[in-house]
Amino acid sequence: MIPLVHQKRLSSVHRLDDLLLSQTNQCATGNEMLAQLWVKPRSFEIVKARWEVNRSQDPTLPALIELPLLKGIIAYFGCGKSFSRALTPYPPVATELFLENVRALIQAESYLISERGFPSIEDYVEYWKDFYLGSCRYYSNLEAVQRSWGEYVSGRKPGTNLFNRFKTLSINRCNKGLQLRASMTDSFHEMALTIELDPAGETVREATGTVIRAPDMVCPDAATFVERLKGINLLTAERTEIERLLGAGDGCVHLIELVFESAALLRDNLSGIRHMEKHLDRPTEN
Repeated sequence: MIPLVHQKRLSSVHRLDDLLLSQTNQCATGNEMLAQLWVKPRSFEIVKARWEVNRSQDPTLPALIELPLLKGIIAYFGCGKSFSRALTPYPPVATELFLENVRALIQAESYLISERGFPSIEDYVEYWKDFYLGSCRYYSNLEAVQRSWGEYVSGRKPGTNLFNRFKTLSINRCNKGLQLRASMTDSFHEMALTIELDPAGETVREATGTVIRAPDMVCPDAATFVERLKGINLLTAERTEIERLLGAGDGCVHLIELVFESAALLRDNLSGIRHMEKHLDRPTEN
């Protein structure tokens, strides 16, 4: 197997004196970037945002810039359009990294119960049962769940480090075609998937996934849906089609995101891979 493209992301949320700092570092074959948000713990209102480009193939990108247009946005569900509008002058990766920070903040909320206005972790759990009902494997099968979210998160002692998430994606060339690998491990979850593509890097030949660590035993079965990707064109498949194949509300939102991100990595790099291989004429190997 020949490695072609590699991408790692680390998202984390830290408690400062009177603010939260949520940041995502990306270190990839073609770039290295950092997105940072400072937010109020009670409201998740952004008070400061910064984007840093440490390494890039685009020399026009600024090395460090403050983003005042993000100030005042509530970094929570439903903020995607506001981020996209505010970040219109910047490449799509900027929006991706800042939204990773929002996802991390939502996960860290479990350790901000009093700041967020909940009397207890039990009240927070009940709120999520209603708010997120039917949205993922866990909240679509509450009658079968044996461990509550509150019980699960209480096993971790956060300190000032409220949440961490690592994602690794790669594109490799093997003798049968291209291979996508993706994995995620964070404070609450751990999972991985492999997608085998045809030699052109378009159609899925095989796909497998596994959930290694999750809040409850109902979650791992969501990984079986990954096999349904077989036969689709990953470059042209609509988001709604991928969500449907991966179980939608009965699937795992984190596995679904890993597939989306793998497809995006493929779209962003396939032409460059083809160009490189055409000129290098590298032999393939197992």
